Amino acid sequence: MKLYLVHISSYFIMYYSLAPSLFWIVVFVVGFFYLKGKINTLSERVDKLAKEGGVKTQSVSAPTPIPSAGGTLSPTGEPFLPEQDALAVPVVPSPPKAKADSEETGSRWLGKIGVFAIVLGVAFFLKWSFDNNIIGPMGRIVLGILGGAVMVTVGQFLRKKYAGYSDIVSGGGIAVLYLSIFSAYAFYQFIGQGTAMILMLFVTALSVTLSVIGGTQQLAVLGVVGGFVTPLLLSTGKNELVALMSYLVILDLGVLGVAIFKKWERLNLLGFIGTALLFFGWFARFYTKEQLALTFLFLTVFFLIYLVAGIVHNILWGKDSTSEELVLVTFVPAGYGLMSYVILDPQYHGIMGFFMLVLALFYFAVAFVSYRINQNDKLLNLYLPGIAIIFLTIAMPLQFGGVWITLAWLLEAGLLVLAGNLTRRHSMNVFAVLVYSAGLIRFFAFDANVRDIMSHTPIFNSKVFISLVAIAIAYLIGYMFVRHEGEDDAEGRRHAAIAFVVLANILSLYIVTSEINTSYDRALYKSKEAFALVEKDYYSGSVEHSPRQQAIFEQSRSMNYEKVTATQNRRNTVVSIVWALYAVLLTAIGFTLQKRVVRILGLILLFLTAFKVLIDVWALGQLYRIISSITFGAIALLVSFAYAKWKDRLKEVL
Repeated sequence: MKLYLVHISSYFIMYYSLAPSLFWIVVFVVGFFYLKGKINTLSERVDKLAKEGGVKTQSVSAPTPIPSAGGTLSPTGEPFLPEQDALAVPVVPSPPKAKADSEETGSRWLGKIGVFAIVLGVAFFLKWSFDNNIIGPMGRIVLGILGGAVMVTVGQFLRKKYAGYSDIVSGGGIAVLYLSIFSAYAFYQFIGQGTAMILMLFVTALSVTLSVIGGTQQLAVLGVVGGFVTPLLLSTGKNELVALMSYLVILDLGVLGVAIFKKWERLNLLGFIGTALLFFGWFARFYTKEQLALTFLFLTVFFLIYLVAGIVHNILWGKDSTSEELVLVTFVPAGYGLMSYVILDPQYHGIMGFFMLVLALFYFAVAFVSYRINQNDKLLNLYLPGIAIIFLTIAMPLQFGGVWITLAWLLEAGLLVLAGNLTRRHSMNVFAVLVYSAGLIRFFAFDANVRDIMSHTPIFNSKVFISLVAIAIAYLIGYMFVRHEGEDDAEGRRHAAIAFVVLANILSLYIVTSEINTSYDRALYKSKEAFALVEKDYYSGSVEHSPRQQAIFEQSRSMNYEKVTATQNRRNTVVSIVWALYAVLLTAIGFTLQKRVVRILGLILLFLTAFKVLIDVWALGQLYRIISSITFGAIALLVSFAYAKWKDRLKEVL
């Protein structure tokens, strides 16, 4: 790196006269056209005021005499009639500005083709003069720089009357300047790499400045494209991290400066794409772990620049975000998060979850500032907290493992719905539902299965704990939706609350049924395992196959079968009774709290239990058929009696 800086310094000393001269030329040209633009603006305002004054003088009318109540007679004896407003001139509204037709579009393309033809012709002329040694190398470079400067100057003089044509001519001049500087470096070695890069940066600054002054995006795009192409043209094939990244930072700061004053989404997106391509290209070819600190530092600087560039104009000037701006707002954190993980994870895997948490908190802070300054930008105020929530959700599996991921997502959903109701932002509730759904899906995919049934502890296990948390969060989300039922979207909130209450009860019924099944499955497993040992000894020949031994074996098989069947019958009977009791509990709660939805849920569960009993009763043993049928029948009659007794009160409530 030191050798590289010495190399650049030597070229600065050798060609010190060229860079300052071009710098002052750039300053003079920029200052001249800035003042010229201000004068043109003032002139247009004066002309506009003059035209408005002319229109007002045309609308002056002569005063009309007001007749008395009894009427006024003229000298001739006839009634005096008010004169017509002879001086009034109707104001004709100006016709709407016509859109550019195919003829105008064709003329613009013709101008672009003409500039390209001129550049091509100049190139042919230069090649002919080079081949015949008519113009020397230094003369060629000077001629190119002068020609480019003349084209830029002429283009700016034409800007007031021919804006589109002016951009074409000025753009051609910028291209000629880039080509001339590149030729001075690559073909003739008049200047070094550092000097060429600085001169090209001057040209980029000139292009962007003229674009901002003239209010046209085309020149800025051309200058930025040239700025990003410069490292490719001047590349030496060496690993020059600091030089390349410093150049990109300067270029990106120029894009940021434009973004503050101009709503040019394409320019911001183009700058981000150019920076990303050059950074990824360097990273794939040259990156080593010894460069981690500097690489991550420059990556963070790029991230901050384009984060601000994507939102600063709308926040400062109170404008709404467009779809193109939201593309940048989305891809900037995505690219930064991905590259940060690639760079940091090999050496700092243990803190990656914490790093994502810091990013989430940072985006929450940005979202808060954006909302306080510009509350009307609904899309941006939805996107920023959404990005923060995504980072927060990603942080959980990176920092934790197993059931802790599911638990973290469920708790995150609860915090989000609380935050959404505190801030009165419905978008937070939507994110809460999404995160809760992710946690629930992960629970059933990874945490609900019992891997070792014999070591499974009934009730006091992670599965029951996570289920209880999921049930509590479901009730919390439903309650928070009902809490603000009086708002504009009351109907939608009420339906969402009902859905989460139903979901909470389904989860409750699931975990109770699952624990019952697991307990009986352990008993079945023990019975089958014990008989499997007897069966193994019998068929392996370790015991004598006498008639007596065979009778004992058959008796053991029969007893084991009866034991397994009895266990299955008990399980089905207990599940049916628990379902029926849970339905009674729901119905009682519905009566007590006067909640029709809860009562209906209890009735639905009773009908499902009845259907289950009708199916199970044919597979159960005689005793279990009696117990199951009578128990369910009694419960059903009890619920029916409750409805019959309190039906009048229910009608009053409903």
